[in-house]
Amino acid sequence: MLEYSVKQRMNNRKTQSILATLCRPIINKISKLLGLPTIEHLEYQLYQKTEQLEQISAHQRAIYQVISKIRASLDLETIFRTTTKETCRLLGVERVSVYRFSEDWGGQFVEDFEFTEPSWDNYGKLGKNTIWNDSYLQEHEGGRYIHNETFVVEDIYKAGLSQCHLEMLEQFHIRAFATAPIFVKQKLWGILAAYQHSRPNNWQVSEVKFLTQVSAQLGIALQQAEQLAEVEQKAKYLRENSQQQTILFNLISEIRESLDFDTLCQTTVKEIRKALLCDRVGLFHFDPGSNYCFGEFVAESVLPAYNSALLHKVQDNCFGEQFAIQYQKERIQVLDDIYNAGLKDCHLKLLEKFQIKAQIIVPLMIGSTLWGLLCIHQCENTRKWTENEIRFVKQLAAQFSVALEHSHLLAQTRSQAEELAKTLDAFQEANYKLENLARVDGLTQIPNRRYFDEFLDLEWRRLVREKQCLSLIMFDVDHFKLYNDFYGHQAGDQCLVKIAQTAKEIVKRPVDLLARYGGEEFAVILPNTDENGASVVAEQIQSAIKDLGIPNYRSEKQIVTLSLGIATQIPLVDRTPQELILEADQALYQAKQQGRDCCLHFKILEKDVVNG
Repeated sequence: MLEYSVKQRMNNRKTQSILATLCRPIINKISKLLGLPTIEHLEYQLYQKTEQLEQISAHQRAIYQVISKIRASLDLETIFRTTTKETCRLLGVERVSVYRFSEDWGGQFVEDFEFTEPSWDNYGKLGKNTIWNDSYLQEHEGGRYIHNETFVVEDIYKAGLSQCHLEMLEQFHIRAFATAPIFVKQKLWGILAAYQHSRPNNWQVSEVKFLTQVSAQLGIALQQAEQLAEVEQKAKYLRENSQQQTILFNLISEIRESLDFDTLCQTTVKEIRKALLCDRVGLFHFDPGSNYCFGEFVAESVLPAYNSALLHKVQDNCFGEQFAIQYQKERIQVLDDIYNAGLKDCHLKLLEKFQIKAQIIVPLMIGSTLWGLLCIHQCENTRKWTENEIRFVKQLAAQFSVALEHSHLLAQTRSQAEELAKTLDAFQEANYKLENLARVDGLTQIPNRRYFDEFLDLEWRRLVREKQCLSLIMFDVDHFKLYNDFYGHQAGDQCLVKIAQTAKEIVKRPVDLLARYGGEEFAVILPNTDENGASVVAEQIQSAIKDLGIPNYRSEKQIVTLSLGIATQIPLVDRTPQELILEADQALYQAKQQGRDCCLHFKILEKDVVNG
């Protein structure tokens, strides 16, 4: 019964499909006559609507994912890194960066708050405190962004941008961009920017909306971070003196564990700001040789709501003239309210530049030299510094000065070690050159007699073990004394150089050696080479020298020629390399006796003696 029911349903569906197929043309004709949409048109509209709904759904899921990751952390660095990476991936662009406004509506790209596709890393990194002051934004105090508007450009060369703006974008190879403002409460904090480098980009409405929603969530995250900072500041009043001493002890331990300068500085500013719940802690370093009139902040920990003091050059001639000596005597400055401290206008302007309302300044020493200043800033409001806080800062500065001196000594030691290593390398190189000079003939630049003897001895011992042939060619220049007498010794030297370089081109195997044996005599050591192989090399050398055609009108041939003697042995333990040299020399002597310009092998000579 069940099987019958299934078959009946299948048959019904087939019948319906057949009827629909038959009826479709009729319905389409009636629809056209009545001016109504056809079935195909309705199906296409349904398909488009379904795609739109799927895109919207995917867009909402992506927004939810990014927002979830932003809300999952209270650490700003984690939030921004996650946001830029996810935004870059979901928008399919090549770079996403965060730009922060300063008080004068200039600004800079925030360090490490950027994600870039790997292929574009080499074209400049915006997120390394890159200062990018836009004169339009400065003049209009945020421009369109102050009104919470986005700025979308599909192609910078078709957007009517000013020349200076184009040059700024071209510096980082930016071709298209979309930007959205970041607000903290009702204050414009910065901009979230998506960049395309390789090509123009047709930004979709959904993409711009996505970027806007992400920037709004970043503003909320920043606001939460500020609120968290406020909570941390309020918590300072709940600390007991014993807790602060525990913090001091732990911090001193961390400082002493590292002698690396950067780690030392970053650890110090970060932990002090946490311990004091202040707005900014910085390490200020005086430029050497400036008489304490110039310097800059080299390390900093600051709340997001306030301007960074890093890389800002500070000039204060009054400090070098009036206050440096007092700080060298370990004087500290404690200001609860900079406007009620009797400061000069120039000093007030300098402090206002960094939004400072209260501060503690403690000297940092290397021995008896004032290296810099430990600066603790309160920017949100004035602050009554407690005795415990002042004592805490003084103790910490003293410990930092000790660590700073150790770090300085370590850097000096490393520098001296590097210099010593360089000196040793130079010495070894000089020694190698001297050794090389001792083994190379100064005129022909080929191995000399000394190296010839060393090399022959080594090869002899090796081939004793391997029981393989060793051949030696001895050759010299025919009538060379007459050549020198007729052409002069300088021409004779040049002749020897040409012969050496020509023979060197023939003796190419790495295991072979061409050497100047003495005067106009040369030698070629041929390991693992029998009589035939040695004869081939000798004949090639003889022929190559004749082909040079060096004139010698004092000889029968009218050109420079060679006489060559060859000897071949299988080295034995009870024999010496000198016997091989003697045989090759005897063969050379016989070649001279037989009219020169020829090569003879020692074993051939032995046969001639027997036959005679």
